[in-house]
Amino acid sequence: MFSNMKESWREYVKTKKVSENVRNVILESWRRCEKMGVNYMWGRGTRVSDAWLKESISRKTELINLTRPILENVYSMVKSTSYSVVLTDEKGVIIDLIINNDIKDIHDNLNFVKGSLWDEKSVGTNAIGTCLAIDKPMQVIGAEHYCEYHHRWTCSAAPIHNSKGEIIGCFDISGRAEDVQTHTFAIAVSSANCIEKQLAISESYHLVDTTFDSIMDGIMVVDSNLKVIRINNKVKDIFDMEESDILNTKFDKVFKLIDIKNNIFIAKEKMSIFDFTISIGNKKVECSLNISPILAGDEVAAAVIFIREAKHVRKEVSKLAGFNANYTFNSIITEDSKMKELISTAKKVSKTNCPILIEGESGTGKELYAQSIHNESHRRNGPFIAINCSAIPKELFESELFGYESGSFTGAVRGGKPGKFELANGGTIFLDEIGEIPLEVQPKLLRVLDNNKIMRIGSFYERDLDVRVISATNRNLADEISKGSFRQDLYFRLNVINLKIPPLRNRKNDIIVLARYFLEDLNRENSMQKYFSKSFEETLKNHFWSGNVRELKNIIQRAYYTSDRQVINSTVFYKDNAEFIKSSEKSPSFNLKDIEKDSIKQALAANNFNVLRAANDLNISKATIYRKIKMYSIDLRSIGKSI
Repeated sequence: MFSNMKESWREYVKTKKVSENVRNVILESWRRCEKMGVNYMWGRGTRVSDAWLKESISRKTELINLTRPILENVYSMVKSTSYSVVLTDEKGVIIDLIINNDIKDIHDNLNFVKGSLWDEKSVGTNAIGTCLAIDKPMQVIGAEHYCEYHHRWTCSAAPIHNSKGEIIGCFDISGRAEDVQTHTFAIAVSSANCIEKQLAISESYHLVDTTFDSIMDGIMVVDSNLKVIRINNKVKDIFDMEESDILNTKFDKVFKLIDIKNNIFIAKEKMSIFDFTISIGNKKVECSLNISPILAGDEVAAAVIFIREAKHVRKEVSKLAGFNANYTFNSIITEDSKMKELISTAKKVSKTNCPILIEGESGTGKELYAQSIHNESHRRNGPFIAINCSAIPKELFESELFGYESGSFTGAVRGGKPGKFELANGGTIFLDEIGEIPLEVQPKLLRVLDNNKIMRIGSFYERDLDVRVISATNRNLADEISKGSFRQDLYFRLNVINLKIPPLRNRKNDIIVLARYFLEDLNRENSMQKYFSKSFEETLKNHFWSGNVRELKNIIQRAYYTSDRQVINSTVFYKDNAEFIKSSEKSPSFNLKDIEKDSIKQALAANNFNVLRAANDLNISKATIYRKIKMYSIDLRSIGKSI
């Protein structure tokens, strides 16, 4: 066989004659080698540079580590038949091998060593180079090699692919031609397949690990004795501990209040605990837990525990409950210089953590300022919890603000409940109507503000807080202090920075600016283009606005929806807001007759003293407007001068 093949090789390289005993795959390889100008009288491997080899080994570290045990195992099977086992990269560079001492001299003569390049262009037809060229397993025996140097050599190789089907290397078994064995080709193919499967498993592990560590929750896998088998990186962050310390922690004691063994390992049920405190080392971690069984067939092999820090849970709960800060300082519409100065001050103090007391009449926008301060601060990504102190029953005040533990009183929710201060941790709490807080609760609130710690009802330990407190009131707290209904020390603690919002009647320029802003919103919402008459705007300016911006918005909405015309005039104001006008009559500056007289004068001036058009604008008859002109002794000639 060897002599016949030798003769066929000689005929081809000398005369290009092809014998019948030359396999097609070998012939195709010879022709490629001839085309590439390979010297058939040569065939020693070419050493690549140290930098090239180092870079290749670095890229193939995982492949080398996975393949090494297989190399050793295969070598133990073939070493008695004088074979070596080899691993190359996708270019044919040998990156790992085990050399059989019986054929070391051949390795040296052929330069078949680590760092040598064994593609077809470098050394002609060979199992490694040809297998990489055609992407198929290959066995080359004796004179089938294109280069004569290899004719006493036999080799069997198979390509190694990644999960995308790309060639990443080659597994090869090489030895003396006279020792050729049919099973070596099968071993090479089987080994390559085994490596590919190991790579797929490794890749899936990497994907699982990446997924495991990218989850925002802490994940622990424990056995039936609650011994930790595995954790993700988030667990180390939550507990602020090294992995080795966590693995050695006795979690059967940490979770002693939860019957994991019966619920998970026996009943095979899932568990969810919304509010739980993990005491580990010197640290207490507020969190929620979700625990599920991991089934292997019919048995529970382990349990997976998902740990989410309370601050993240409470942030989501706050969003779902509508505790959002939607407004910024850009939301405050004003042309008033004092308001602009107030906004500037509020922006400055937003950057600090000091308590702020916002004072102002009802409807001036105290919560608008509170939300804007939160969104301007470094706490903008934290929760914003708003509480109306006047809406909480006296007996529930303490539990609402500070929370309670399970079983602390009749009707307490199982597992306990965090208070509003805990929900606001990492963010801002807004205590609206702070003057309504019961006197007996005030000392506890003062303690929270002084210590930045909170103790739930029925609890035995304090929880750390990181909360910015903004409070608001429409009362005069100094008067409340003198009456004994508000503690002076609490007032000083809350009133580090004081922001007084002026009433709308004291900033006349803002009345029309705000009214037009509300009108634009309504037009946009209803796809209409209504507008105010000059008399209507004048009426707005002259109103007392005891309800401030809230009252203004209400009146604009009412006038908008009850007006049948495109123009909104002052008649709508009189007709729909009699109760407000009556209250305005109490003001020493205005009464109904003055407002009506001024409205008529404004309508006449706006219509170039055309009485009929003015009457239409006011939605009254011609006879009525003349009667009113006479009743109020309106001099048409003097209107232009007086308006």
